Amino acid sequence: MYTYQTGNQTIDYKIEVVPNRTDITVQICDKEGVKVIIPRGLNENNVRSIIARKATWILKQLNGSQPAEEKPAAPKKEAVKKETAKKEAPKAAASAAKTGSFEEGDKFPYLGRQYRLNIVRGDVAKAEMTFRAKFIATVPESWNEQQTNEGIGQLLTEWYQGRAGEKFQEALKSVKKAADNAPESVKWDELGEEYATTQDNTIVLNWRLLTAPLATIEYAIASQFTNADELFEDAAERKQWLSDNSLNAF
Repeated sequence: MYTYQTGNQTIDYKIEVVPNRTDITVQICDKEGVKVIIPRGLNENNVRSIIARKATWILKQLNGSQPAEEKPAAPKKEAVKKETAKKEAPKAAASAAKTGSFEEGDKFPYLGRQYRLNIVRGDVAKAEMTFRAKFIATVPESWNEQQTNEGIGQLLTEWYQGRAGEKFQEALKSVKKAADNAPESVKWDELGEEYATTQDNTIVLNWRLLTAPLATIEYAIASQFTNADELFEDAAERKQWLSDNSLNAF
C-alpha cells in the first residue's frame, strides 16, 4: 500500500503492474480502494505523478463513496467532451481527465505561476525543451505516445533541475538581507515530499520547490536555520502555499 499526501488529506493506493498493458488506469473500488494499473517499466515516481495530477478527481470519488474507474478514452477528444459536460469549467475537466500523459495545453507551475505546454513534432534526432513564456517540447515525429510521455517527463525534470541552483541562490540572497546568520549557499536534491532539510550543516532544498513562489522558497530556506515565522511579517502567507500544494511538479 502506498500513500500520497495532498493538503490535509491522504490518498492510500495500490499499484498493479500488467506486463502487456499500454495505458494507465486509476480505479476506485469499495473493497480495494484506489488502485493504479500500469504497464511494466513505470516506477513509483511515475505513479505518484499520476496520483498528484488526479488527486481532485480521486478525492471526489472517495468522499462520495462511489465505485469508479477512470480510463483514457479513444479518441481523446471524446473523453474531454464527456468530462466537460460534467463540470462547469472546461479546462478543469480536461485536466481531471488525465492519466499521466502530456497533452498540448497542459499547464505546469514555475515560481508560483502556471505555464502552458506546447508539443512540437519535427524532424529531429533528439528531443528538446525550451521556455519562452511557455514550455515548448520538440520531439521526434517517430515517437509513439509512450515515448512522447516519457520523453516530455524527462525533459521537464531536466529543465527544472537545470534552474534549481540559480533560483535557489536568488531566494537565499533575499533571505540574507533579513537574516545576518543566513548561510552562504544552499544545495538541491531529490527529497521526495520533504521540501527542505539540513545535511552536514548544509541546507538542501527539494528541486520541486521551483513550482512555488520565490517568497515561499525564501521561507523554506529560512525555516532551516531560524524561526521563519518571526523573520517574515507575511510568514503565514508564505508557508500557506506549502499546505495547499503538492511538490509534484508533474
